[in-house]
Amino acid sequence: MAEMTLAHISDLHLNPHYKRANVLRTRQILHAVNRLGADHVVVTGDITSGALPEDFAVARDLFAEAGLLQGSRLTMVIGNHDIFGGVHTAEDVLSFPGKCRKAPYDRRVQEFAGQFSEAFERTLTVSKESPFPFVKMVNDVVLIGINSVARYSGVRNPLGSNGWVDDDQLERFERLVGSRLFTGKRKIVLIHHHFCKLEQNGVGTMHSVWGTIERQTMKLRGKKDLLRLFQQHGIDLVLHGHYHRTMEYERKGIRFLNGGGSVMDELSKTLTVNIVRVSGRGIDVAAHRIPLESVDEAAASRLPAPAVLDRAA
Repeated sequence: MAEMTLAHISDLHLNPHYKRANVLRTRQILHAVNRLGADHVVVTGDITSGALPEDFAVARDLFAEAGLLQGSRLTMVIGNHDIFGGVHTAEDVLSFPGKCRKAPYDRRVQEFAGQFSEAFERTLTVSKESPFPFVKMVNDVVLIGINSVARYSGVRNPLGSNGWVDDDQLERFERLVGSRLFTGKRKIVLIHHHFCKLEQNGVGTMHSVWGTIERQTMKLRGKKDLLRLFQQHGIDLVLHGHYHRTMEYERKGIRFLNGGGSVMDELSKTLTVNIVRVSGRGIDVAAHRIPLESVDEAAASRLPAPAVLDRAA
C-alpha cells in the first residue's frame, strides 16, 4: 500500500465567546496540519464547547478556511460536549446537570452529522437511525467511527461526560468491520473516550475545580467488551480524546493515541498534532509540537476579531 499520513487532533472546544483562545489555537493548528502535508485529518470529538449553532458555525468556517471541509480530507466523531455542552461560567455549574437531563440526545447526534455533513461523505453505516458506527475507506486504510457518549442518567451519567457503547452499536460494529471488503486492511478506530487512567492535578480556580468534579465522572463503561472486539477484528490503532493530554499507551496489545491535548493540554505550552504514518511496513506515530502564538484567554481577548468570528456572530 502507498504511504498515507493522518493528522489526529481532538477536544477543540470551540466557542466564539467563552473559548476564543481555542478558536485562534485551532486556526493555528489546522494551518500547521497543512504545512505538515497530512493527507487526511481525524478529529475525535468535543469539536464544540457548548453544542450551540455559533460553535458549529465557527468550526465549519475554520475547517473550510484550511481547505479541509470535504470527506476526502476530514473524518470526525462526536464527543460529549457536542451533545450536552459544557460549563462556561460559575453560574453554569449549578444548572448544568439539569441541562444534561433535558438535552435531546438522538437529535443532537443527527445534528452533529448534519453540521459536518461533508466529513460524513463516503461513510458506510448499517442503520438509518444513527450515523454511528461508520466505516470510511481512505486509500487502503479503514477508519471506523464510534459514538462513545453515554445517554444522560441521574446515576450513571449526571454530567454527560461518561462513556458507553450500547449493544446495538456493538452489533453494528461487528457487521461493518467483519465485512470481507476490509480483510487485510489497516484498521483505525476513532472514538472520543479514553481507555487510560486519569491523573489528578489540583489548581484552585473555578474551572479546575469543575474539571476535578468532571474527571471523577469521566468513565467509559464496557471497556472490556470494546477491547475484545478490537482484538477480534484486528484493530491496529485507536485514536481518541476526552482526557486533555497527548499520550500513547497500550491495552491488551492494542495501541492507543490520545489527542485530547491538541489545544487544551493543561501541562503543555504547545499545541500538538498526532502524526500517524501508515504504510505497508506498519504504522508509525509521533507527536508534533507547535509553539503557541497566544497563550491564554486574556491575551486572545486583546487580539483583533478574526473574520471567522464575525461570520458566526
